[in-house]
Amino acid sequence: MSKEVGLANKLLKKFLENYSGVKHIDSSLNLCDWNKLSTDSRKIKRGDIFISLDGENYKGDNFVGDAFNSGAKFCITSNNLNIEKQIIVNSTHEFIQDFASYIITNTKELKRFAITGTNGKTTTKELLSNILSPRFNVLASEGNFNNQIGVPLTIFNLTNKHEVLINEMGTNSHGEIEKLSRIARPDYATITNIGMGHTEGLVNKDNIFIEKSNITKNFNEDSLFSFNLDDKFIVDFYNKINCKKITYAINNKADLNAVNVSNDFYNFDIKYKKHLYKINLRAPGINNIYNSLCAASLAIQTNMEMKEIVNGINSFEGINNRFKIIKLKNENVVINDTYNANPDSTIRAINMTNSIFPTKRKIAILGSMLELGVKSSEEHQSVSSEIKKNKFLELYSYGPNSADYKKNLDKNTGFIALKNHNEIKKYINLNSIKNTVILIKGSRGMKMEKILISLGL
Repeated sequence: MSKEVGLANKLLKKFLENYSGVKHIDSSLNLCDWNKLSTDSRKIKRGDIFISLDGENYKGDNFVGDAFNSGAKFCITSNNLNIEKQIIVNSTHEFIQDFASYIITNTKELKRFAITGTNGKTTTKELLSNILSPRFNVLASEGNFNNQIGVPLTIFNLTNKHEVLINEMGTNSHGEIEKLSRIARPDYATITNIGMGHTEGLVNKDNIFIEKSNITKNFNEDSLFSFNLDDKFIVDFYNKINCKKITYAINNKADLNAVNVSNDFYNFDIKYKKHLYKINLRAPGINNIYNSLCAASLAIQTNMEMKEIVNGINSFEGINNRFKIIKLKNENVVINDTYNANPDSTIRAINMTNSIFPTKRKIAILGSMLELGVKSSEEHQSVSSEIKKNKFLELYSYGPNSADYKKNLDKNTGFIALKNHNEIKKYINLNSIKNTVILIKGSRGMKMEKILISLGL
């Protein structure tokens, strides 16, 4: 049995020999003898390479000393720090992208998947990984490592043992998805949906779709795209792209359809090639029905049996802080959907809360939705309209858009703007209410998980 070898370890020396972006390499360095590449000096272990990157609020060169103190073998920087054990390149950001792309183009027999979309990227990625892992050695991007730093860092973790690579790809400005596609060169890709997210940089859904569709920029006629036929933008894309195709939907006829959907969104059947396959979700919701269909459509490309795919869906536990249903005493329920929020995902969470728990009293605790630009006020008001339509009795808001959340409510919905997370204790005591469902959601920057702590959860 062959030894497990990191592909980055194997290929770095050859890459640097021909890389036009190199300014200087310390001649004493052994470019084949090191452990891992890291951009975080806090996570450096003995034998690692530290790559110095600059961010909005930090300068990587300031942490080179910390990296060496933790045992870094050498560092890669864009500046000459007049130290030993240094490789200097024109741009460390370009270096990690170019090296990751080099690894991919020099790797054979690796099934490469890429997933983008406004909502459902991370869950679909984790679902697909859960389906494929019993059969294949899978590397999937961790958490939301989905940008021009996260995707290369994922690729740097590839070894000669991996058979499948699953990359999540996110964006908030023009050109990012095309760059990520050039780096990761997916064989199989999908756009889960097109919604109102990150409109500060992309303005509207048309621009969001154009940006997301660039995931196919490095496709050829043997590549495959999975289409959500319930999304009008993606339906229009179907006839414009020349590649292999598979489709899924709930409302429209597709290769894979969800049928016999239960009212609480826990159970449904996948209809595929005239056969029905029973799904019992552990993480319910219309969103996870779509995510399951999407993951199944991609998994089919590996020639797995549908029975294996169904087992992978049914065993999936969901993701922390993503519509996690917490059942409490006195028939109370808290829905922890605090991971992130945009208008589409928030409206869907409100509707699902009402559909799953139609007879319970309903309370929403919503943080502001960030990165919406000029549409921010309008989108927050659209959410409050859904709160009113679904007959929520109370809405508590936190963040700069609290006033916008209030505008479309009526006297049937009580409203309170919170000054801080801890203030919720003044208004809600889980031990003194009954038969109530509380939805907690907001953008990542609002840190709405602190509301759960304040409630004693």
